[in-house]
Amino acid sequence: MKDRSRTWGFQISLRDCLAIIVFASIAGMLWRWESPLWWIVVVAAGHFFLFCNVFRIIRRRELIWAGCFMFNVGAWAWLGDLEWSRVLLCQLPITALLIFADVRSPGYHGIFAKQLNAQLADYLEGKFPLGE
Repeated sequence: MKDRSRTWGFQISLRDCLAIIVFASIAGMLWRWESPLWWIVVVAAGHFFLFCNVFRIIRRRELIWAGCFMFNVGAWAWLGDLEWSRVLLCQLPITALLIFADVRSPGYHGIFAKQLNAQLADYLEGKFPLGE
């Protein structure tokens, strides 16, 4: 694996832009085909961008969010009441909790990390593992 220097703050790459374009294209096709599930792609893509580019939370928390989202969507579908507003009402507190937990960690390196993380210099020097 290539040794990369650690960075902080908002980031975006060509690969991220391409992923967003693919997500938007899929959501647009589903919407055009009048699929009621187009919004699931939008919510997943929005959180992908929020977690990977804005707050840059650790992978474990991303996976927790994804598992909760799948359960949330599945539960509402099983109840026969799958609507974006109900899913988001349940999902947004989970999103906020995971972001809050990451911002409070010594390895936080997302947006405003210089102001929010007193241990940012230690993280950038590699004193904390990447998953912390």
